[in-house]
Amino acid sequence: MNQKIIWISIIVLFLIISTLVLLYTEYPIHDEIHTISTFMAIILAGFAFRAYFNYKITRLLFSGFAFLAFGISEGIEVIYDLEHQGGYLSVPAIRDYVIIVGLSLFALGTIPKKS
Repeated sequence: MNQKIIWISIIVLFLIISTLVLLYTEYPIHDEIHTISTFMAIILAGFAFRAYFNYKITRLLFSGFAFLAFGISEGIEVIYDLEHQGGYLSVPAIRDYVIIVGLSLFALGTIPKKS
């Protein structure tokens, strides 16, 4: 399948789900953060697994499974909304920001070196 079609499909799917989250949730921005984190984690897991198959570096498997775990946990949080809602500086919100930072750090670890 063409890589451009895959990216367009991912973006369209993300926009549809994001629109539903923004329209039908009580705390739209908070839930949108979880939706973005879910998509980012699953896409980065795919990149990590692809990098493992290209370079055969075992540590990439750990990154891939970490991304997958983040994506699953964020997806569950979006679906079931298990946490207590608070302000932008509440403990659950700060935890969300830390999850996003962790995802970003994992992403930096999966960037291959140029030869």
